[in-house]
Amino acid sequence: LLEKNLLKTYVSVAVDQTSEKYDYIQDRFVDLGAFGAVCSAFQYDPNKAWLVLAADLPFVNNDLIQLLLKRRNPTKVATAVKGKSKEFVEPLIAIYEPKAYPKLLSYLAQGYSCPRKVLINSDVEIVEVDDELIRNINTPEEYQQVLKELK
Repeated sequence: LLEKNLLKTYVSVAVDQTSEKYDYIQDRFVDLGAFGAVCSAFQYDPNKAWLVLAADLPFVNNDLIQLLLKRRNPTKVATAVKGKSKEFVEPLIAIYEPKAYPKLLSYLAQGYSCPRKVLINSDVEIVEVDDELIRNINTPEEYQQVLKELK
C-alpha cells in the first residue's frame, strides 16, 4: 500500500535481524515495541516525516492511505487516524512529523514508551474513519476470521 503511493517503505526489525526481501530499519531502542520502532526511524533520518503503519491491520486500504496523505498537516506533531467511535487516535496509522522526535525522546526520558500517550498530549491532526478500517488482528482465531471475511 505504501509503495503504491510512491512512499519509500521500510520494515522495522529487531536489532539482530535483517531482511533480504524488504528495506529495513533495525530497532535501536530495544524492547520498546512500536515506540522504539518510531524512534529508530527518526534516528535513521530525523528530518523526514514517517508514515507508520502496523502490520496487523488487514482492512487498511489504499483509500485510507490516500486520505491520510491528503489530510497530512506538517504544522502539527502528527496526523493520525481515529475510529469514529473510538476515544483515542491510532498511533500506528499515523504520519509523525520531524518535530515529533524530540517529543518522543522527552517522553522516553520520563519513562513513557507509549506512542498513543505522546499523541494524546500533542497537537495532532485527526482523520476520522470507520472503525472497521482500523480493526487490528491479534490472535490466530482473528486471523482465520479475517481470511474468511476477505474472500
